[in-house]
Amino acid sequence: MLKKQNIVSSLLSLLLLYFCTFSNFFNFTNALWPIPQQWSKGSTTIVLYPSVDIRLSIISPTIEDLSIKTHTIFNSAKNRFQQSIIQEKYVSPNVKFNISTYQPKILQIVEIEINDGNSELGLGVNESYCLSVPDNNDDNKPLTVKITAETIYGALHGLTTLSQLIYYDNDFLKHDIHHERYIPFAPHKIVDYPSFSYRGLLLDTSRNYYSVDDILKTIETMSWNKLNVFHWHIVDATSWPVVSKKFPKLSEKGAYDPVTMIYTEQDIKIIDEFAKLRGIRVIPEFDMPGHTHSISKGYPDIIACINEQPRWDLYAAEPPSGQLNPAKEETYEFIRALIPEMASYFSDKYYHAGGDEIKTKCWEEDEDVENYLANNLGSSSETLLAKIIEEVQNTVISSNKIPMFWQETVDTHNLAITKDAIIQVWFGNDTVKNVIKKGYKVIVGSAEYWYLDCGHGGWVGNNINGNSWCDPYKTWQKMYSFNPINGLTKSEAKLVIGGETLLWSEQADPNNFEQLIWPRASAAAEVLWTGPQNLDVNEALPRLLDFRFRLVARGVKAEPLQPLWCVLNGGCDMPNF
Repeated sequence: MLKKQNIVSSLLSLLLLYFCTFSNFFNFTNALWPIPQQWSKGSTTIVLYPSVDIRLSIISPTIEDLSIKTHTIFNSAKNRFQQSIIQEKYVSPNVKFNISTYQPKILQIVEIEINDGNSELGLGVNESYCLSVPDNNDDNKPLTVKITAETIYGALHGLTTLSQLIYYDNDFLKHDIHHERYIPFAPHKIVDYPSFSYRGLLLDTSRNYYSVDDILKTIETMSWNKLNVFHWHIVDATSWPVVSKKFPKLSEKGAYDPVTMIYTEQDIKIIDEFAKLRGIRVIPEFDMPGHTHSISKGYPDIIACINEQPRWDLYAAEPPSGQLNPAKEETYEFIRALIPEMASYFSDKYYHAGGDEIKTKCWEEDEDVENYLANNLGSSSETLLAKIIEEVQNTVISSNKIPMFWQETVDTHNLAITKDAIIQVWFGNDTVKNVIKKGYKVIVGSAEYWYLDCGHGGWVGNNINGNSWCDPYKTWQKMYSFNPINGLTKSEAKLVIGGETLLWSEQADPNNFEQLIWPRASAAAEVLWTGPQNLDVNEALPRLLDFRFRLVARGVKAEPLQPLWCVLNGGCDMPNF
């Protein structure tokens, strides 16, 4: 009888222990974002040493220079992770950790093992990883998290995931554990990898200027979303903020301010290196021959239809008008000198050369073009476009870069673009299919789904309708519903290497751009990482709500998705009629 009472007493104690530990986790969701491909978890809570030891081992032999790069990336990530443990105090609004008697295990070590220490950041690099968070320590060894990856870039993602498993206990001093950071629901076993190799965000820094710090913060936030390409739409018709040694008047005359609103070569290299340490590539875009009015400020002789008013709409997609003049030899000399210089500022192999939204009327009314066409029978605006794009493409390639172009080059104008190029599609899936049929690799950024600037009203001054051209506003649910490979065969889908969300900055600047990007771009990030199949808005919502609060805790001005009442209680879904 006594033995039976002891068993009952022990069971009651275990139940009480469980209740004390997890009673407040009932509605709690680990906000891993993007959600891993495979993930299992348990029911144990562990806590962390603030000075958790992070160790790296490389299996395969390494080339010395590349090994130094790998260790540099690791040391940077290690420092950021350890700083986050000290500085980040994220308390989920859905849970309050309230332990009275429980003495959890203490995590002391994070072991990272990578197989290939020679991998360089680039399209198609292996970003997979496995993460194991134990709930007990065998043989009295220190409790150790293990991250295994093929490359250092997969390991970075493993650390990112681990950081999202960590929560802060506001009342830790009241407890016996004396450790304020904890991981619930151990053991965690995660196998993870991206569905697409290109997962990007475009930021337009021409229409409104963003400081270097704004850009660095954006890249940091991208890394928390496992995005890996910063598409820097660095110049456009409105301003030319990049300093050129060969053409100094570009920024002296074409920047909004030639001192405070510019990017020097040093600035660009700081941004480029900062991104590489986080596994993010920086791809610049210097759009040609359209969207080039800003060049006219310093070099008017090579630009046609400069700021035509009031009917700017006949000459440009938006004001101010201006296109490189394809009838003048000076234009080609400019291209051959400028592109190599700009390309040298960036380490990535790809260079986006634009090629979109050409207005042939701009050229047809230009005197130099008229004379050229009169002296070259059989020529037309289209043949001139082909000529100038050929020059741009050849110069990009001779600068040891691989070109990227917008869809119009091959879909609208059927230009002779190298099959090595990547084509960016901003129309729908029919255009994706058309471009793929021509044999090109594609990245997708549909204006219908992934344009972050849509729905904020028309910005042209006398537009009384209040609409933007790409209305309505793209909610996170809309972005989450987009399938970049919808309607494609398996062989066609292989040529869709990824996609990106895009923030054009007509109505964005440093005061509001974070709210416009986050957390909606996070929705697209999960589509690109986890894959578009089997994603469910209802399952994603509690994770995205929690992830948004974590972003805010990290200093990101991410916009709210719901009233706090809905976050705390649920029940805010549209009724099913």
